[in-house]
Amino acid sequence: MGENDGCQKEKTSADMLKNTVSNIQRLADEIHQCEGRKKYLAYTRSPSDGGDVRWYFRKVPMEKNEVAASVPRAETVEKSEYFRFGMRDSLAIEASFLQREENLLSIWWREYAECSEGPKGSPSSITKSDPLLKPFPPEDLKAGIPFSNEEERVGVPVKGGLYEVDLVRRQCFPVYWDGDNRRVLRGHWFARKGGLDWLPLREDVSEQLEFAYHGKVWRRRTFQPSGLFAARVDMQGSSPGLHGLFTGDDDTWEAWLNVDASGISSFVKFGGKGIKLRRGYAPSKSPKPTQDELRQQKEEEMDDYCSQVPVRHLVFMVHGIGQRLEKANLVDDVGIFRHITASLAEQHLTSYQRRTQRVLFIPCQWRKNLKLSGESAVEKCTLPGVRGLRVTLSATVHDVLYYMSPIYCQDIIDSVSNQLNKLYLKFLKRNPGYDGKVSLYGHSLGSVLSYDILCHQETLTSPFPMEWIYKDNIKYESCTPNDMKSSDHDSQGKSFNELVTMDSKKLDNDTLDQVGLGVDHDQSERVSGKEDDPDDSKNMDGEDLACTLNQVDEDVYQQDENTTVKSLREEIDRLNARIKELESNKVEEVENESVSKGSSHKNDTLKSYTPLIKYTKLEFKVDTFFAVGSPLGVFLSLRNVRIGIGKGKDYWNNENIVEEMPSCRQMFNIFHPFDPVAYRVEPLVCRDYFNSRPVIIPYHKGGKRLHIGFQEFVEDVASSSQGVMERMSSVKGKMLALCQAKDTDCVVVETPEEPEVVERSYGSIMLETLTGSEDGRIDHVLQDKTFQHQYISAVGAHTNYWKDPDTALFVLKHLYRDIPEESEASDELMENETNQGSNDCNGWHDNEELADEELPLTFSNIKSVKRFTRRAKSFIGP
Repeated sequence: MGENDGCQKEKTSADMLKNTVSNIQRLADEIHQCEGRKKYLAYTRSPSDGGDVRWYFRKVPMEKNEVAASVPRAETVEKSEYFRFGMRDSLAIEASFLQREENLLSIWWREYAECSEGPKGSPSSITKSDPLLKPFPPEDLKAGIPFSNEEERVGVPVKGGLYEVDLVRRQCFPVYWDGDNRRVLRGHWFARKGGLDWLPLREDVSEQLEFAYHGKVWRRRTFQPSGLFAARVDMQGSSPGLHGLFTGDDDTWEAWLNVDASGISSFVKFGGKGIKLRRGYAPSKSPKPTQDELRQQKEEEMDDYCSQVPVRHLVFMVHGIGQRLEKANLVDDVGIFRHITASLAEQHLTSYQRRTQRVLFIPCQWRKNLKLSGESAVEKCTLPGVRGLRVTLSATVHDVLYYMSPIYCQDIIDSVSNQLNKLYLKFLKRNPGYDGKVSLYGHSLGSVLSYDILCHQETLTSPFPMEWIYKDNIKYESCTPNDMKSSDHDSQGKSFNELVTMDSKKLDNDTLDQVGLGVDHDQSERVSGKEDDPDDSKNMDGEDLACTLNQVDEDVYQQDENTTVKSLREEIDRLNARIKELESNKVEEVENESVSKGSSHKNDTLKSYTPLIKYTKLEFKVDTFFAVGSPLGVFLSLRNVRIGIGKGKDYWNNENIVEEMPSCRQMFNIFHPFDPVAYRVEPLVCRDYFNSRPVIIPYHKGGKRLHIGFQEFVEDVASSSQGVMERMSSVKGKMLALCQAKDTDCVVVETPEEPEVVERSYGSIMLETLTGSEDGRIDHVLQDKTFQHQYISAVGAHTNYWKDPDTALFVLKHLYRDIPEESEASDELMENETNQGSNDCNGWHDNEELADEELPLTFSNIKSVKRFTRRAKSFIGP
C-alpha cells in the first residue's frame, strides 16, 4: 500500500461515517474500488481461500484502563465470547478501516508490541495499574477521529446508531449513555477448533498468516520433523512453539495452526497437523443451529434492517424512581422494550410501514449523575435497623420528596431538561437535517417531570408547583431567615411581607387613608377647642352633655389611633433601616465570595428560600407524550391544577384552580389496574369522565382476555336489558296516553321533535385538544392476567411496563398511526391480490384465525358478544 492509494486520498469526516442508506451504498462502492481492498480478495481457487472480512465485538466489557491489544489472550476466540456485527455494519466498519489502513495498523502494532511478551514480562503479568494499558495520548491518534473528550468521540455507527466503533482504540462504545467499551476484532483468518463453526483469529496471527499467503509460502515446502511435506511459518509474539503449516499447490493449498510438543498453547492437536485454517469468513454449516446461533442471526437481521431504514421518530425514555437501586438499569429496561417492539413490529406492521419509518428509543438517565446535597444528610440520619428496607426507600420514595421540596426541585428539572437537550443534540450531530418527530415516554416520576417541563415551554419561569399552598404568605424570592426573625416583634400582628411591600418612604396621610387609618383634621381641631374651655360645660343641658360624652369617646379613640399610626411609622422606619443593612451585608458577601471563591453556604441559604422554578427550553417539539404508570393525577390534585387553557374556572366552579396545558400534539396515560402508584388524568380534564371507565388496551395476541371479555359481556347484557325495559316503559306510557285520548274523543297530533343541538362542554374541548380527536381518550388501562390475585399483581405492576408487550404494542401503533399500511402505488396491486391473503397483521383488527390453544384465553372476536346481545334483545321483545 503506497501513499497514492485511492483510500488514503479521501479524508475521513463525521458525515462520511453516518450509517445512512446513501453512505452504505457509497461505502460498498468504495470497498470494491479501493486499492487496499484488492489485496484481500482471493487470488487462488483453493476451498480455503476467500475474501470476506467480518468484524466482531466482545461480549464481556473491557476494564477501565484496558487496551484492545491485550485481549484476547488466546490466539483464537471462543464461540460464546464474541458476536458478529451485521453484514452491513461490517461493511461500514471495513470501508472506514480501509480508508486509513496504514495508520491504523501502525498504531495497532505499536500497541501490540507494548503489550506483548518482552523484557518486562508476559501479557499475563501486566496489571491494571501498568501504564502500558492506558489509552494513547491524542498526539498518537493522528489516524483516528479527533476528539478532546469522550463526549465528542465519533466513530462508525453500528447497531442502529446506538453504538459506534472507534477503530483507533478498536472499541465499540454506546453513544447516548455512559456504558462499557467492548473489544472490536477484525476477522480475516479463521480456525475450526471443533464442530462446524469458523472462529476468528487474533489480529497479530492473522496479519502474519496474510503475509505468508501473499508470499505463496506453500511453494517452499520442506519435510518437517513430523514427516509432513509443508512450509512452516513461526508466529512471532505468540505462545512459544506456535506455527502455521501450509501444504498443497496454488489451487489446493491448505493451512493448519499447530504448536510444538514443548510449547504451551490454548490449541488442541488434531492428528499431526493441528487446527484447520481458512482465509475469509464462511458461514456455519450446522444443520441444527443452537439458540445462540439463532439469536445471533436474528440480531444480524435487525441490525441490517436498522442500517437501511432511516429514523423518522425519536422517543426519549425518561425514568422515574428507583434508578439508584443496585439492580436498576434504565439502559437494560429500554433495551428490553426495544426488542419487544421490534418483534411486535414484524407481526403487527406492514412491510411498507416498516420500510418507511424506524423508531429509535433512547434512555434519558437524569438521576445517574445528579448529586443532591441533602442525600448525605439523609444518610447520616438513617437508622441502622432494617438497613436493606431503608436503602430501598431512600433510593425510591425519596426522589419524590426531593422533587416536592423547593430546594431540590430546580436541580431535578435542570437535570432532566439538560439531559434531553444533550441527547437530542447528539442525535442531530449524527443525523444532520433531521426533520422527523420526537416523543417522550415518561415512567412513574419521570412522567411528572416531563409533564411539568412541557407545561412551561412558553413561560419558562413559574412558581414552585406547591406554591399555591403558601400564596397568602410572602414573596419568597425576597425572603431570608433573618427577615423572618425581624417580623416576630411586630406588635400589630403584621407579617414582614405586608410591611416591606409598602413604599420605603414615610407614609403620608393619603397612604394612611388607603389602609383605613386616616385622620379627620377638622374634627380634631374642634375637639381640642372644646377641651380648652371647660366653663362652657356648666351651661349644657342633658342633650348637650350626651353629645359631649360621645365626642370625648371619639377623642380618646382618635388619640389611640394617632398613637397606632405613630408606632407604625416608627416600625416601618426601623424595618427600612434593617433592609438597607441587609442589602449592604449582601453586597459585601458577594464581593468577598468573588475574591475568595468560597463559602457557598449563604448562597445555598438564599436558594433555599427561592421557590421560583426556571425551566429550560427544549431544543425540539414533542409530538406525543406517553405517561406510563404515572402518579401525575395525584400531583395535579395536590397542586389544585386542572388541564386547560385558563378559561375553566366557571366550568369547574372553582376560582382557585390553576390551569396548564402541555406543549405536545397528543397525550396518553397508560396504567395497570392494580398499579399502586398510577392515577387517572381524565377527571382533571373533563367532568364528564368522572365515572367513565378508561379505554382497555387490546391484548397483543388479539382481542381481550377471558375474564375481561366475560365482564364486558355481562355488562353489555345488563345495559341492553335496562335499555329494553326503559323502552317498554316508554311504549306503555304512550299507549295509556292514547287510550285516555280516545276516551275523551280528543285527537292528539304528535309533532316530530327537532333534535336538540348539544353544546360541547369546555372539558370535552380540552380533551380533544390533548388527544387530537373529538372522541379521543387519555386514560388507557392494561388488562390484568386471568388467574392472578390483585395484590400479587400489584407487587410488580409498577415496574413491568418495560417488558409488557401490550404496552409496547400500544406505543408502537400510535407512533405508526400516521403512516398508511400500504403505499398508494400498490393499492391497485392489492385489489388484484385480495384472495391471496397476506402475512401482515392489520392494525388493531381482531385476528379470527388464532391458534387453537389461544382461543380459550381471549375474546378475540367481539362479534359473538354482539350476536348474543341481539338474541337477548329479541328474547325480551321490542
